[in-house]
Amino acid sequence: MASAEQTPVTLQHHNLCSRAILLAGKIRSDVASLLESYVERQGLDRTISLDSVDGVPRAAVEQGDELTEAERLGANLQAYWAFQVLLGEVLEEQRSHLTPLDTDFHASIQSVLLQVAALAYQLEELLALLGHGRPAWEAAGPEDPGHRSLFEMKLRGLKVLQELAHWTVRSVRDLRQVTKHSRGSGTAHRGQAQKE
Repeated sequence: MASAEQTPVTLQHHNLCSRAILLAGKIRSDVASLLESYVERQGLDRTISLDSVDGVPRAAVEQGDELTEAERLGANLQAYWAFQVLLGEVLEEQRSHLTPLDTDFHASIQSVLLQVAALAYQLEELLALLGHGRPAWEAAGPEDPGHRSLFEMKLRGLKVLQELAHWTVRSVRDLRQVTKHSRGSGTAHRGQAQKE
């Protein structure tokens, strides 16, 4: 009965959220496998400190419960825009410097990159459907990898994958919050309409 009362926009919103949650979970699973391959191929220890690596969006957020719907979605979208660029750089460094002959490994990174792009697109659709504008974001110019040593490239790639994994967890949580908020708003709107 409740489903029958939902408006087409509410249903579309719910479907978009569900698809984005599923995709974020798929990315998380694929990144977990990719991380195992990454540390093995690069000869790294998962516990190595990455504090010296900057320029990678961090998923940790203070006062997360106080964020608005637009702030939650906007922060996620900005992060995935950044990860598209970062994964592209990681892929290029692997092809050119670190694992030039490992085409299967490159394909795994490319697959995650494409999924991240798809998730960013879904978040853009969701923001538009809810009437929120796209967040401001300006891509940094492509970095010249020549100033980084091979070891620094390895650490940076590991940081990118680890933070991406953290972001997928945050995204699922944020999207569930947005879904819950929307259901509450929809119930309130229906109640108000019935009173009038």
